[in-house]
Amino acid sequence: MILDDNPPVALMLEQLTADQKWQAFQFLWKEVVKDHQEEIEPPAWHEEILRKRLEKIKSGKAVWHDLGQAFEDLRKELA
Repeated sequence: MILDDNPPVALMLEQLTADQKWQAFQFLWKEVVKDHQEEIEPPAWHEEILRKRLEKIKSGKAVWHDLGQAFEDLRKELA
């Protein structure tokens, strides 16, 4: 289902504040993981990215960042 094909849902989501949208996202994510995890196939590109990250860790080339700083960097980049 595409939300654009369902105007009542899209309209309702558009009226939510950013905080309400975040809460809805978290609720939906928990529901999907709890009730449908075995039905969802991860995208094929995930495996390649995870493989590359594991290689970096094993080779000692991985760089670790504080999560709070990573979010702050993303906010600045997207502003």
